[in-house]
Amino acid sequence: MQSTSELSRQKRFGRILKERRDELGLTQIQIGDLGGPSAPTIRKIEDGTAAISTHTLNKLDVPLRWLPGSAARTYAGGTPTARETAPEAGVESVVSGPDSIRFDISDLTGLLASAGRLNDAVELTGVTEPAVLTAVAELNGVVSRLSARYATMMLERNGGPGRDLHPLVAMAFSHLLEIPAEVSDPDEVRERRYRRWLAGRSADVDAATEARFHARWVAANARGMER
Repeated sequence: MQSTSELSRQKRFGRILKERRDELGLTQIQIGDLGGPSAPTIRKIEDGTAAISTHTLNKLDVPLRWLPGSAARTYAGGTPTARETAPEAGVESVVSGPDSIRFDISDLTGLLASAGRLNDAVELTGVTEPAVLTAVAELNGVVSRLSARYATMMLERNGGPGRDLHPLVAMAFSHLLEIPAEVSDPDEVRERRYRRWLAGRSADVDAATEARFHARWVAANARGMER
């Protein structure tokens, strides 16, 4: 059983994480896309219901734009240091990098193929080592998120209001155009509904959601014309 102090610490950290995520305008899914924990894990942390490992804490620093070690220090009761904050005299600065990168579609297909071979190998050899299975599951999660992001971009370019989605595109992403009966993550539900809307398969979208989806689609196509 967790102590009262531990639960209090989890609640405090969850509140700080949520505030920082809102400040940066990031969804729970985007935290994972940027190298952080998965959306379900983020949700549990923000709810204050998850005991957090050092590994998970370290994965939060980059997507939250904190200096290395900030998440762990904050969880222990301290405060984080944002990357955009100027370092104090005598403190070594950290080299910053881009928040996102573009990659060739061949890189994605190569990653998909490699992940598929790895999953086949694990199944054929009967690997039961928990660390290996966890690593494979995490890799599958990353691959799934990248595939979904690519599918969304393809549907934005080929679907949307006034467009008939080509059968080949619909067939290629059919598995991402379904909404399972149970999807616990609200960000994932929204993304799936957006993809269905782009494919002309969503008849139960209210006016407010329709307006948000349309604005997002228009913005996405405007960015595509600039490239």
